[in-house]
Formats: sequence, structure tokens, C-alpha cells
Amino acid sequence: MDMHSLTIADRLKGLREDIQAEHTLIAGRVTWYVTSQAFLLTAYAQSWNANFVWPQFFHDTLPLAAIALSAVILASTYAATWAQDAYLREQAALVARLKTEMTLSPTEMLALDSYQHTMVEHRTSAAGRVIGGRIHALVRITPLVLPLGFSLLWLYAYFFAPHLPG
Repeated sequence: MDMHSLTIADRLKGLREDIQAEHTLIAGRVTWYVTSQAFLLTAYAQSWNANFVWPQFFHDTLPLAAIALSAVILASTYAATWAQDAYLREQAALVARLKTEMTLSPTEMLALDSYQHTMVEHRTSAAGRVIGGRIHALVRITPLVLPLGFSLLWLYAYFFAPHLPG
């Protein structure tokens, strides 16, 4: 499909869909990551039971595997947040170009203003203050900090848990 055959509305809709797709990827990766960490922590905790088979594996290898998993999920969520930010910048640039370079009818201008009002950077509080950028930054905390937190937990388990004889 030729990019020039897309209408302006199609381009704006496509950008919004790309932004939403990245958000969905981030949410899915965080859900999968937390679930996997719960299973790994459960296995690690169970490995401390008496007569557990392969305790050395669970005490030495499992924390390192969990740290590697944390690094992979951090890289993939960082990439998705980076892509989402690129789409947000592209969206803002397109809206700005439309407003400055095109002659829009009053109806088109109203539609563009309505669209612009729903963009992340223009979200407002009940008091009318623009808070979209802060909300966007706060939403980034979980997918980017959670893997670091779990990595620290696993490093603690690896280095400071009592060593098994053998």
C-alpha cells in the first residue's frame, strides 16, 4: 500500500494503534515476567526443604537464570518503551505539521483539536493542569524498575543465602 494513499485520519489512527500496540506488548511482558518470577521464587523456596533433590542447582543456577531473564525482559520492555516514545513524537510532529502547513476547514480543525486533546502530552488533571508527561513517566516505572528489583533480590539470594554443604 502506498503511504500517500492514506488519509490524514488514517495516519493519525495508525500512529495511535502503534502506540497502543507497544503499550499492550509492555503490559504483556510485565505480566509474563512477574508470573515467571513467582514460579522461580516458589521453586527456590521449595528447594530449601529437607531431602529436596538438586538443591545445589536451585541455589546456584536458578538465581543466575532469573537474573538473565530479568536482563532480557528489561531490554525488551526498554525497547518497547523506546518505540512507543518514538511513535508519540511522530504523532506530535504530525499534528503540529497539520496545524501549521495545512488549510483545514472548521470541522477538520475541531476534529484535530479533539484528537490532540486525547494525546498523552495534552492530558490534563481535573484542575486543568497538563499532567500527561508526568503520567507517562510514572507508567514507565514498573516495566523498567521491576526487573532491577528482582535482580537485586536474586543477587542477594545468590551471594548471601547460606551455602549448602557439599
